[in-house]
Amino acid sequence: MKEGNDKKRTVRLTKRQMQAMETKNKIYQAAVREINKKGFNNVNIEDITTAANVAKGSFYTHFDSKEDIIFYTFETSDKIYQRAIEKVEGSSFLYMVTHFVQLCYTEHEKRGKGIIKAMISNYYNYPGEAFYSHDRVLYKCLEHIVETGKKQQVLDASLPTDHYANILLSTMVGVEVMWCFDDQGQSLADMMMEAIRITALGMMK
Repeated sequence: MKEGNDKKRTVRLTKRQMQAMETKNKIYQAAVREINKKGFNNVNIEDITTAANVAKGSFYTHFDSKEDIIFYTFETSDKIYQRAIEKVEGSSFLYMVTHFVQLCYTEHEKRGKGIIKAMISNYYNYPGEAFYSHDRVLYKCLEHIVETGKKQQVLDASLPTDHYANILLSTMVGVEVMWCFDDQGQSLADMMMEAIRITALGMMK
């Protein structure tokens, strides 16, 4: 990052903005807890606002609908992916890809199976919503990891980057689904890291 005029400025939020963010997060966390306990389809707005101890109108100040909780979860996931890719930057390809998913899915697992099941089911309820389009943060992170592998000459540079990225993404979505059905108490982060390690080894020259 350039020094001087290009130095990143700190954005200061007003007290009102900070309170609004705290309320939104409070409602979101309550929604996640209720969805994990009862299942997405069995939770209504009143359940969420009661659990959050806020007025029903407060919900609609921050979210348009119960389904909007799902979309917001993807937004918060983007921030997790961005932080993770920054932490593994400069590593070898294999370390980079395995520890990227470990960092991400350690955080995702904290949300619980209920909200992840809701996310998976809504892939199909909203076919027009590009949850994993090429302009999403996750996909860009995977492309960056693949490009790193090509530069390090462990991946075939003649194959398209999205070919590799799609393989990694398919593995990740598959493990998410399998974890939701798991009744052995396995760690999502551990399952994901092992699956991606095996996938990545198969991709390498």
